[in-house]
Amino acid sequence: MKALTSDEIYAKIEEIVKGAEREIKLASAWLKGRTIEELLELKGREVKLEVILRASELQDLIITDDRVFRKIKEVGGSVYLSDRLHAKFIVADSSKAVVGSANFTEPGLSDLSKGNIEAGVFYDLTDDEGQIRELEAYFEKIKELSQKLDPEILGFVVNPVKTLSFEFLLLEDVPEQSYVEVRLRGGDKVLAKITSIYFYDMGFFANPFTAPESGIFAPVEDFRKIFSGGDRSAEWIKSALFAYTNKSRGGVKLATAKVVGLLREDRLDIPESPFPVGSMVYRVSEESLGALLKKTSSGGGMGEPLRVGTVRGSGAGAFIDATQVLKKHMLILGATGSGKSYFAGRLVEKLTGLENLTIIILDPHGEYLKDLISKGVSPDAIRHVALPDTLFPVRGSELAELIKANGFSTAVSGNSSDAKQNVSLLSKLIKPSLNLSAFGEFNLLEVLSQLRGVDIQELTETLEEVFGSEPLTNQPSVMKSLRDALEGEEKVVIFDFKALNDAASRVNLAGLIMQEVFNRSKSDGLRRALLLEEAHNFAPEVSYGDVSAGRDNLALVMARKIAAEGRKFNLGLITITQRPAQVSKYVLSQMNTQAMFKTMNRADLDAISSYVEFSEDETLGLLPSLRTGVCLLSGTGVPFPLMAEIE
Repeated sequence: MKALTSDEIYAKIEEIVKGAEREIKLASAWLKGRTIEELLELKGREVKLEVILRASELQDLIITDDRVFRKIKEVGGSVYLSDRLHAKFIVADSSKAVVGSANFTEPGLSDLSKGNIEAGVFYDLTDDEGQIRELEAYFEKIKELSQKLDPEILGFVVNPVKTLSFEFLLLEDVPEQSYVEVRLRGGDKVLAKITSIYFYDMGFFANPFTAPESGIFAPVEDFRKIFSGGDRSAEWIKSALFAYTNKSRGGVKLATAKVVGLLREDRLDIPESPFPVGSMVYRVSEESLGALLKKTSSGGGMGEPLRVGTVRGSGAGAFIDATQVLKKHMLILGATGSGKSYFAGRLVEKLTGLENLTIIILDPHGEYLKDLISKGVSPDAIRHVALPDTLFPVRGSELAELIKANGFSTAVSGNSSDAKQNVSLLSKLIKPSLNLSAFGEFNLLEVLSQLRGVDIQELTETLEEVFGSEPLTNQPSVMKSLRDALEGEEKVVIFDFKALNDAASRVNLAGLIMQEVFNRSKSDGLRRALLLEEAHNFAPEVSYGDVSAGRDNLALVMARKIAAEGRKFNLGLITITQRPAQVSKYVLSQMNTQAMFKTMNRADLDAISSYVEFSEDETLGLLPSLRTGVCLLSGTGVPFPLMAEIE
């Protein structure tokens, strides 16, 4: 141990800092930028730096200037804040130390002729090992009582704090919908989501008529100077405001946050009281989110978590529980180009990795085969059924309407015995069932050939002129292709409707497929997922064109049935649409997990708000502005509503 005078303190500190090779521990109530910049020339050395300083009042941070923090950050050091620190000492490499009365400021470290009169003690490992060990232990104890100036701190909570919401001064750039946490004593954390961010300019006007905070902004007198006097031109006022914006001023961001829950270990509880004003708000840690993101909305662990992306504003993975999707159905919606179809393909690719699951896709535009293969699904795992252009009525009345529409109404209408027998015949042969329809044995022309009292050749020629010959004769082969596909062992079965021109036949075939899938699931209980792409074309809320919204629409009837009862038979429904307002509201209401991409149409937003279990209006309002590949995940398949960047 060696006593140090004012003339010796700085030189000794400089000596041990320059000789440090591993770590420097520095505690001083006050630091000065110029002094620290001279001391901490650590370039070329990997030296761990830890600094404890006092922050009990604003004056402490006026003395300890901004240059201090910039320099510590430059050399990769860590800062700890204490509200009671008065000690001044430095330890280097656990081998040398200086303890004394001097703060690390110019007056404190100047020689006797210029600065404060200080005294200190130098310790060396060779002679003072015990004292150095005690000093290091004391440093660690002070750290425990201090608050680390964590780079993940985003801001500080301001008045007032409510149990389920709060506002905080935001000091970093983060997007809305990012997750944050407030760390409480005892290890609990309040998890919250930023719902909005406001920017206030301290030198510009608050609303002088309504803003309660106007006192902290530019004086109202400035407002009067510009706007008083009714004879001033608009050009002068614009010029005055332009000049006003150019003067020096500072800005502050204020964020509002909605509390998601109180995080205790790996579960979310409902908070019962607010936390203190002034609490630090942190960027949410991956550890905190990771404890929750594989849970469902009920708090239980996900049965089959599927990673679909990352939580926006975080590197944490975003997961959907396939078990919930398959048991309680899922809705995927978004405008064209929003990322909806990419997400659907990625979800199917993830689902193929689950055991004992068959995925049936109704694909209106023939896009899924190529997309799934590009995402890594083996072609051997896919049965692709390219449905040909066909006429495929599922009720005798439909075929009767077709006959009448082409000029042969007397064959199926009126009181003649032939017409009555023909109607009876069509009703007997044409059924909304793969097992009962005569199309398993006869084609459409062969069915028509059995009519009485009509020139069959003329009727055939008329229909061929309108539809061509193949759509009138391929019904048995279409029927066989449907049966064979549903009896196969492939993981994915794609029914490609691209070539089908007749809207009614498209809906009828979709309905037959859905009916058969439902009946098979009801019979064998095997796990299946039915993906209904562009659901508004199959299960509409309102009739349009040749697509009915009544009970004669077999696809709509079956979509409603599967939505209501499929979960009892291990049959999940994934509904995809760009126009939710046009989809059956009953079907929408049964989709208990949602992936919502950019949506702009007012009617669609209203449909989402009314029929999806999701009530956060401020978040719903963000849907029109979402960029491609970003979606809002909500419902039973996720722990809480979250914004995700899709991978």
